[in-house]
Amino acid sequence: MDEPRPTSSGRGRFGEAIAALYLEMNGYRVLARNLRSGPLEIDLIAVRDAVVAVVEVRLRSSSSHGLPEESVRARKRSNLTQAALRAAPGLRLPPAARLRFDVIALEREAFGLRLRHLQGLWRLPAR
Repeated sequence: MDEPRPTSSGRGRFGEAIAALYLEMNGYRVLARNLRSGPLEIDLIAVRDAVVAVVEVRLRSSSSHGLPEESVRARKRSNLTQAALRAAPGLRLPPAARLRFDVIALEREAFGLRLRHLQGLWRLPAR
């Protein structure tokens, strides 16, 4: 009998849980998970020192369609930026906080997962 396959939302939540644990083990405090701002969603928001990381988590079971971080294209970056700007006032961030956009890329391997934390992949637009 075939083993049931997890749903894409189940895989996404699994990846986000792994990413949150990784961040916490590396000195971050996770402020929010799956934060919605209208139709937009931020996977994780974490803070360490004066840096607030808006984190997109991408999990891939194979590299046949490219690296996980390559799937975070311009439209997704724009949506994350807009969601972060909308959410920031309600998060009670440190006064001198700097906003940074990260991707945590997870790839399944034969005996586990490979995790890459790509920091500061884009910035807020100049105002």
